[in-house]
Amino acid sequence: MKIKKVIPSTLKYLHSFKIHYLDKNGNDKVWEMVSRGNLDRVEKEMSGETISDGTMIVAFNKAKDKLLMIKEFRPIANKYIYSFPAGLKDDGESIEETASREFKEETGLDFTYLGYDDARYTSVGLTNERVNTIYGYYSGNISSDYLEEAEDITAFFVDRDEAIKILETKEVSLRASFIIRHFFNLPLFKS
Repeated sequence: MKIKKVIPSTLKYLHSFKIHYLDKNGNDKVWEMVSRGNLDRVEKEMSGETISDGTMIVAFNKAKDKLLMIKEFRPIANKYIYSFPAGLKDDGESIEETASREFKEETGLDFTYLGYDDARYTSVGLTNERVNTIYGYYSGNISSDYLEEAEDITAFFVDRDEAIKILETKEVSLRASFIIRHFFNLPLFKS
């Protein structure tokens, strides 16, 4: 894949908003944001409602010595990014249903749900997007048969040694980096 050009555009899947607010000193300020939801969703969230846009799925084997990861071409970065399977919730879908569906689509594997973390912001300086991290076991065989036609995703298993190599040599999403480091008990930073 290759980036051909970047042009300003009216967005199909995201909505842009300007948040007018008073700062801690009483000064009028404006914050620009994008959201997957419309104004109603933004107002609900501003009133304290927690909304989840989707899930990120962290799956491991029963021995808990391997993780399932993906590498996916991301046009924004113009490169492959190493992360975990993830996807948006369909209307009326639970986070468990979203996790199982997206996991199957992106990896071909089956997913056994164990638990979740609350919906967390993905990039709070830019968007109100929140996702739940879902944890569980994988089973079956990796397959690309369920990918959408335009998706460029490769699923693979990672042990501790491979995780270290990936962190040192590949572009890894921030959330994935923290999860890998915690799962394999790796240092959080370089000294």
